[in-house]
Amino acid sequence: MGKAAVALGVTLIVAGGAALGYALTRKPEVVAKMTPAQSSQMGAAIAQLDGAFEKAHGKAREKATTLASQPIVRNTAQTDRATAEDNVKSKALDFQPVEGEVIELGQTGGGEPLLIMPSGASPTKHGNKIGSYAEPGADNLVMITEVVPVVDGDKTFGYLSVGRSFDLKPFLAKLGEVSNAELTVNGVKIAIGKPLAADAMTETMKLGEPGATLVVEVPKVTSGGMPIPIVGAGAGIAGLGLIVLVIGMLGKKRDGATLAYIPAVSTVEPPPGADGRHTQTKLTGNHAVAAGTPSPVDLAGGYAINPSNLGAGAMIGRWEVIRRLGSGGMADVYLAHSKGEAGFEKLVAIKVMHAHLARNQRAVDHFLDEAKLAARIHHPNVVAIQDLGKIGNDYVIVMEYVEGVDLERLLASARAAQRTVPVEVALGIVCRICDGLHAAHTALGADGTPMGLIHRDVKSANVLVSRQGGVKVVDFGIAKASSQGHLTLAGETKGTPSMMAPEQRVGEQVDVRADVYSVAAVAYEVLTGHGVNLDLAALAHLGVDNWPHLPLPSQMRSNLPVELDDILLTAMSFDRERRPTDCAAFEAQFEAVMKTYGLSASDKDIARWIDSELRALVPAFEGVASTLSKPAGMS
Repeated sequence: MGKAAVALGVTLIVAGGAALGYALTRKPEVVAKMTPAQSSQMGAAIAQLDGAFEKAHGKAREKATTLASQPIVRNTAQTDRATAEDNVKSKALDFQPVEGEVIELGQTGGGEPLLIMPSGASPTKHGNKIGSYAEPGADNLVMITEVVPVVDGDKTFGYLSVGRSFDLKPFLAKLGEVSNAELTVNGVKIAIGKPLAADAMTETMKLGEPGATLVVEVPKVTSGGMPIPIVGAGAGIAGLGLIVLVIGMLGKKRDGATLAYIPAVSTVEPPPGADGRHTQTKLTGNHAVAAGTPSPVDLAGGYAINPSNLGAGAMIGRWEVIRRLGSGGMADVYLAHSKGEAGFEKLVAIKVMHAHLARNQRAVDHFLDEAKLAARIHHPNVVAIQDLGKIGNDYVIVMEYVEGVDLERLLASARAAQRTVPVEVALGIVCRICDGLHAAHTALGADGTPMGLIHRDVKSANVLVSRQGGVKVVDFGIAKASSQGHLTLAGETKGTPSMMAPEQRVGEQVDVRADVYSVAAVAYEVLTGHGVNLDLAALAHLGVDNWPHLPLPSQMRSNLPVELDDILLTAMSFDRERRPTDCAAFEAQFEAVMKTYGLSASDKDIARWIDSELRALVPAFEGVASTLSKPAGMS
């Protein structure tokens, strides 16, 4: 009995001592961590800044493209500087730059520009290099410049650039309300709030604007340190061991025996993560993927994504990046490929959620809902979701890659050149949009019950058209289903205001007829060549009577069947009860008109039109027309 007690006592003392030693030598760790509120505010501020950059580029690009398509501009680009100045004096060439704007016309061969307006303005730094640029200047102003080609037939003779001043101050103030930060645009650093301290803990966040990054000061949070429960347990075990040891020694003395020392090995294990290792986490709990959707990404090795290194050749799970396609308020999109046996290779588009949003549970829910909802839709007119998961701390969606361009860009190009979409092609595209949305509206959940899915952001930018004539609806980032991971707050509206049904714009409950309204708005643009902008301000100003207050399509374009007047304007009625009941019924109305007038459009017909538009569009964008549309809010 004495020997057993001594052995047990020594074992307990050594074990308790080991636990005490581990606990007392633990040092507190200082980490950078934003509160959920800060993360949400920062995400909103970055989204506003990204949106402002995009809007500024869009305005400059639209004006540059419009001017470059004018015959007098094409002719002037093929002459000399004296002729260009004469054309300005005679007002044959009338650019009329607004305040803070610089317009430049030059030739592809380089040399001095033919013309710069206003007179005395500095020439662009980019010459005839087609593309989008942003250069910071004094007083937090950024010059947004868009350089587009001047094309006559199949030949490019010159370039035209439009530069506009963009005031960053209101957006920097919004960022400064959340934290001190430093914005870098093309190598120029701009302080936000107080300058970053030398010992500040920071996090680098990517922006949608190329060449722009944001370094944010993140609060310091102390974690770890001396674990009090382990200290208590270690002391208790050692104390108990001492008592048992004393009892054992007394027992040995009574037996006249000699105390023998029995060494013991500590069996106390450090807590998980104490050695700096962790287990790769996949979607669990609230992030579980619904049955029937793609399984989480299988990432061998568990390495996290490093957004700063996602250039050509970088790996996202088992996919190798080819190039970045674009960026939105919620995610970056990359073109990538997977390689298989016997040289098999498949292109995909991968959405990688911005790291700063991954700490915002609502943002994560939105991002995951997009994939989980869209993955239930199996239709040739909807972009397919192939995989969904989490790599390290980054959420990714792997999608079908569409080699083509978004409908918005095609319409803008055609409008700038005063070209119209062939009527049969326009109707064919609209019918295919209806087809894809009807498949989404009638999609079933894993249990076989209707999901009640509504897209809520139907617009030309969310319709992709491929070189083969395929038409696909994309971006279910703000789609609404009867059952999903997140809820829309009361009164909260999401989508594109100019294309929204009135009930959606004021935050009321919506059904599939809200998508019917938006499809009608897209159809009006495709058929007439004129944009639709019916936001809340228009509703307040124009009133409900005779909504949507648009000219008859047949008045906008003489060769349109008159039946389309009633079809389109009824589908955009203020009262949803007057609209077609669903997209299938709406499509049937278009099909009846096509049958009456002998109109039809196969995929080949649409492909021929797309090819003709891309021939005009590709030179202006240096071959990047084959891209996925920008991600929404990803979304």
